[in-house]
Amino acid sequence: MGCLKRCVLAVVALVAAQAAILTFVAWHAAAWLGADDKPVKADAVLVLGAEPTRAITAADLYQEGFANVIYLSVPRRERRWVALAADGIRWPWFEETARVLLRNRGVPDSQIRLLGEDLPSTVAEAAEAARTLGARASTLLVVTSRYHVYRARLIFAEALPTTRVLVVASGAEPLPERWWTDQEAMRNVPLELAKLVFYRLGMSFK
Repeated sequence: MGCLKRCVLAVVALVAAQAAILTFVAWHAAAWLGADDKPVKADAVLVLGAEPTRAITAADLYQEGFANVIYLSVPRRERRWVALAADGIRWPWFEETARVLLRNRGVPDSQIRLLGEDLPSTVAEAAEAARTLGARASTLLVVTSRYHVYRARLIFAEALPTTRVLVVASGAEPLPERWWTDQEAMRNVPLELAKLVFYRLGMSFK
């Protein structure tokens, strides 16, 4: 019984320690998930799908002289949106809406380019960026949501090892420090943590 008791206590202690670590990570999620980079002069800006308001931040970077060309990734269409289109309901696709936002903010159409087609994930976007830009881009600014900054940095650093990749958070997608008090953040943070674990386990949609 003494050995059994010690084993039970060891398991309880291990579970308690893991719970404490997970609680600490979750409590400070906003700080480390959303810690973005300070932009510098770059060869291009890449806006990740599929939230078009990220283009507003990309336009600001263009107007401030950080890059002369903006790439818009072309994400995979959500099935429910495709179903609407089949019934004649025109859904504003990410790259179309983002292009309008860029034009409205003074970015010439000649400086807006599309990246890939039907890209299902950040891993796919990074792989396409490596194929399209490759060694031509010594520095790349990636714009995404603040929730996504940490994972995007990991993925792009692996896909473009010779490129300096800086990830800039979209100003239109805030991440509150007390994220558990915000309904939108309560959806996004747990999902992003799950995606991060998924990626760390070597799994991704390509």
